[in-house]
Amino acid sequence: MTELPDAKQTEILDSLQPEFSISAKNFGPIENGSVVLRPLTVFVGPSNTGKTYLAILIYALRRILGGFTRLPVIHPTQYHSAGLDLRRDHSESDADTLEENVQEVLEKLFDDDRPFSFSDLPIRVREIADGTINDPGYLGVVLAAELQRCFDLDSVAELIGASRHEEMSISLQGNENGKDLWRIRMDVSETNVATSGRIEDIVLLPSGWTDERSDYHSILSEFDELSGGPWGVEAHLDIQHPIDILEQLVHPYRLGWRDRTHYLPAARSGIMQSHRVIASSLVERSTRAGFARFPELPTFSGVMVDFLRRLILFKETVGREDLMTNLADALERDALAGNIRTTESQGGGYPEFVYRPRESQADIRLTRASSMVTELAPIVLFLRGIISRGDMLIIEEPEAHLHPAAQTIMAGVLARLVREGVRVVVTTHSDWMLKEIGNLIREGELEEDINSLRARIFPSSSLRPNEVGVWLFRKGEASTGSTIEEIPFDRSEGVEPGEYEDVAEALYNRSATLQNRLEELAEDAESEQQ
Repeated sequence: MTELPDAKQTEILDSLQPEFSISAKNFGPIENGSVVLRPLTVFVGPSNTGKTYLAILIYALRRILGGFTRLPVIHPTQYHSAGLDLRRDHSESDADTLEENVQEVLEKLFDDDRPFSFSDLPIRVREIADGTINDPGYLGVVLAAELQRCFDLDSVAELIGASRHEEMSISLQGNENGKDLWRIRMDVSETNVATSGRIEDIVLLPSGWTDERSDYHSILSEFDELSGGPWGVEAHLDIQHPIDILEQLVHPYRLGWRDRTHYLPAARSGIMQSHRVIASSLVERSTRAGFARFPELPTFSGVMVDFLRRLILFKETVGREDLMTNLADALERDALAGNIRTTESQGGGYPEFVYRPRESQADIRLTRASSMVTELAPIVLFLRGIISRGDMLIIEEPEAHLHPAAQTIMAGVLARLVREGVRVVVTTHSDWMLKEIGNLIREGELEEDINSLRARIFPSSSLRPNEVGVWLFRKGEASTGSTIEEIPFDRSEGVEPGEYEDVAEALYNRSATLQNRLEELAEDAESEQQ
């Protein structure tokens, strides 16, 4: 397929960046709240207030949709996983209609004087796109199945806030410049799952987008390749999903449905230390005899399974040189003072990971490495072999087991990821990380004021205020659950919750009181001696 030059592709993508917001009501510990997803989204607040719940919900929704995009289309693999067949209502007349519409679409697609919108797509494609986000038999089944998998549940109704309400709702919305692009919603009760959605007439590509690609025959040949046959009615029978149409027509601009999402759960240190045991156990149990010996297998949550799968199937690209690899190298240099190395296990072919300290020739197994090393190891590995521009990375408590200085380094790594086009969501309790994020925003404001051109050409770890969203999960009464509110950036206070200052002030007052009392006792003792 023809690819656009990087500069042109980046220009188009930068002009098509909608804002996505997610809302939840009576969802686990969350009574009610909404979050706008920014390039760096930070969840803070006390434990058991729903930060992880919302992070996993974002992960599940992005997996279903193949990323958050201008057009909400359920990813085809999700239909297969849920046992659904998208063709169940299709007929030959659909194929005939689609063939006629595609010819019209091609004419509109290459009209440089007008943008290409959702209403310009083939009628059948629009019907499928609308239907899949409105029909509970599609969106409801797929979303419920993915939530059950990710949270390790028997029923999605288990997510309803305990002892408070009989129903929960979640919604995801895309908008641009204050105008709605689309919305999907799911309402769950103990006995029913209902879904609804709406797609507005979205501008998919701006006018003039065909400057770099105007060969009709190349597009037709791509349809031939997709269908495995000549251009005609027979071919259209295999092109019945909006993704098939859209990906072929506008592939170079990647509207986003191939963006991947990666979830790094909490307790990574323990997972990395036990990785060899888990991998070897899975290999042993994969045989018929292995299953017979272990008839009742405990289960992991879907986010944990996906994380372990990434580790077990991890393959490092030798000689790879790109921005993500450079960032992994910087994290090793500045925080780890050594390298994470990959070797192949002798027993099963799955990878093993070791740590080699700087200026040492000996490797240390992760079971004997410090918790800081095992906590950072998966982040290094994901940077080196998994994460790409356009992906989303969700990390629970990236500061865990890190010295305060390393926590500030981690804040810089997150900012660098944002600069390289990765969207980041983190949950944190770290005052140090939040302080450094505030400093990086101040640095970004200075770059904008002093030398914005240089900042664009030589991106640093600085951030812009509109690139960061810090959301406070606040505990309510025991019977109501938590709420969510944004902590706006303040040049004096940064992006820290006020309660952090309250804790610091309380500690200072306590230490001052104790110190004063100790001095009084010392003075009393000195007086008695005299």
